[in-house]
Amino acid sequence: MNQNFHIQHRIPATEEAPRGRVSRRQALKWLGAISAGLTLPLISGCEKALVSAAKIAGNWPDLKLEPITGKGYGTDPNLLQPPTRPWPLTMTAAQRKLVSVIADILIPREGSNPSASEVQVTDVIDEWVSAPYPSFQADRVEILSGLVWLDEESTRRFGKNFVQASPQQQLEIIDDIAYEKAESDLRFAYMARVFDGVRTLISIAYFSSPEGTRDIGYQGNKPIAGDYPGPTAEAKAHLEGVLEELGLTEYAYA
Repeated sequence: MNQNFHIQHRIPATEEAPRGRVSRRQALKWLGAISAGLTLPLISGCEKALVSAAKIAGNWPDLKLEPITGKGYGTDPNLLQPPTRPWPLTMTAAQRKLVSVIADILIPREGSNPSASEVQVTDVIDEWVSAPYPSFQADRVEILSGLVWLDEESTRRFGKNFVQASPQQQLEIIDDIAYEKAESDLRFAYMARVFDGVRTLISIAYFSSPEGTRDIGYQGNKPIAGDYPGPTAEAKAHLEGVLEELGLTEYAYA
């Protein structure tokens, strides 16, 4: 499991968006960038017997959802200019609030860097679970069931739902599902798989954003005025060193 929690990013809202939200067009572009780099469904399966045992031991909710019947993009989508409203968003206000709390636990505000909820990561999760495609819908059942699990687990432990629990109480639950130790505890094994998928979505959303790519020092996708100057002397020296290590010096710069 990916255990790198502390990352920050920002995607500014556009004029098309309601206050505090990114526009549907921006969210859909973001969604396309994420899904292009993933093998779906996000929540991967395992042996049926193990899944069944883990669900029983972990009090996994039997969530029944109405199917989503939107048409989607069609067979030849233009992801550079996606339609503004291709399908309705389906998460409730309570679900969005819970996702925002989870996102901020994974990506908290640090100094001037905003938290995940401040940059509207929740909008991308809402798009993900609302998209009318089988692979996304498989994730929808697991993600929304996982949100129910968090509320029920918090109620069992503390007598209040996850959002109402204190930060320390929230972290107590997250610590039980966020690390590899959860895989050997049937009470948390299945939820740990679902949580890992949600964490992956939030993390990729960050690194797919303009400010996220800047945070990691990505220099691409920028126009160069005039003639292309070629790689720097430092870059050429690095490449030549790698080629020498691989026995490919014949391909070094002349």
